Amino acid sequence: MNCQDLHRLVHAYLDQELDLMTSLDLEAHLKDCGACRVQHAKLRALRDIEAQQLHFHAAPEPLKTRIAHDLRAGCHNEAAPQLRAWRAATAVLALSLAALLAWIALPVTSPGPAQLAARSGEKMVYHIASDADVTTALRNVSNHLAVSPGARIIVVAHNNGVDFLLRGAQDRDGSPYASSILQLATQGVDFRVCQNTLTRRQIGPDALVPEAHLVPSGIAEISRLQTQEGYAYMKL
Repeated sequence: MNCQDLHRLVHAYLDQELDLMTSLDLEAHLKDCGACRVQHAKLRALRDIEAQQLHFHAAPEPLKTRIAHDLRAGCHNEAAPQLRAWRAATAVLALSLAALLAWIALPVTSPGPAQLAARSGEKMVYHIASDADVTTALRNVSNHLAVSPGARIIVVAHNNGVDFLLRGAQDRDGSPYASSILQLATQGVDFRVCQNTLTRRQIGPDALVPEAHLVPSGIAEISRLQTQEGYAYMKL
């Protein structure tokens, strides 16, 4: 299975509609492909959020009983097809009205941090230009998302700041950065790397982790995000 196959089947996989062998092939591909793991995690998180926010309301029992009785009576009345159709339409309308009234009666709840962030359009670009303390920088980004889960965050790296986004990069304690990068990427963080830096240092794009994306110039990208897309700026 390749990336194109996964993109075509991932929704069916999340809905548990695939057969066993296809599911196992897809899971094996996810283990080997970081980019597909990120896409799968984002889709799964989006589905979970949607499932948590959906509300289902059952019609009151007396209403369901009356509707069923009217439908049965209409079906047995062969002499009045128009009456049967009218009764069925009335039943559907009554059921819809009952659901609407039940929804209106729900208590009003205060929006959570994610809803507030989405409404306010909170956007932040974090600038990493040095490898001096990347662990603290990533922790700051994680803390930001803990308070504002709906915030749109982009990390732009250039100069020595790109080092943590290279395959196999480790912190001062010898722990790989890959797990932290993947975790933040699944939360929606976008990692962007300066192409000018890679060219100057003779580093090929294949040396980057799958979660990183190239931009022509790190500084120009930061400027564009601030002036054209309204991002706030923080240098780490």
